[in-house]
Amino acid sequence: MRYLLANWKMHTTVDQAMALVQAIQEGLRERAARGRQLPGVIVCPPFVSLMPLRAVVDERLVRLGAQNCHWKKEGPHTGEISPMMLTGLAEYVLVGHRERRAAGESDEQIARKVAAAAEVGLTPILFVGEDEPGAVAHAQTEHQLRQGISRIDLGRQAVLVVYEPAWAIGADRAAEAGYVREMVTDLKDLLRRLGASDPEVIYGGAVTKENIEQFARLDVLDGVGATRAGLDAQGFLAMTDRVAGSG
Repeated sequence: MRYLLANWKMHTTVDQAMALVQAIQEGLRERAARGRQLPGVIVCPPFVSLMPLRAVVDERLVRLGAQNCHWKKEGPHTGEISPMMLTGLAEYVLVGHRERRAAGESDEQIARKVAAAAEVGLTPILFVGEDEPGAVAHAQTEHQLRQGISRIDLGRQAVLVVYEPAWAIGADRAAEAGYVREMVTDLKDLLRRLGASDPEVIYGGAVTKENIEQFARLDVLDGVGATRAGLDAQGFLAMTDRVAGSG
């Protein structure tokens, strides 16, 4: 596996974010000194922590992502952050998370955000996933993927896709490994048909240090995402061991 993604959502003050990243980096640095392989760790803190974290983050260990962006470069949009404002602070930006979709974000807005982020050199992290498992799961997820990347050229612009079924968000039980394998295989096949030479898809949704092993064994996955588990340094470091060990 290549990635371990931590979305901190609306958690951590600036001081807490600084302490958490420093603890994660210390643990990763110790592992690297022992010759351990490290995954690509991406941390997405609240906006207010991006600038102070930029000053202390070691990009060999941790890379920063933003949790959202607008599609305009600038303008009268109170409370919004443009992709241009994120350049120099983050390398990635989350787009189309289920919580944003539930708040009214449309497929068209998501597509514009993906394109705007890619245009300024950020890597969009696009979230897709069905509302409920069943007959329409594949169709709904593939529709979200098609719409989300409709404004970029996958032959020139990279996108990291997160398969996160809505019914698994915040749940105590993640999707079964076999189910995830089937969905991710289909998503990668679609990405290849749409022009991606090396599509990357990770799984998110109730991933913890207790259940990560079942996903680490899936060779179709390029990584996993963590939310609650990403807020505890030692638990998160244990997850990096599982992800790195799978590669």
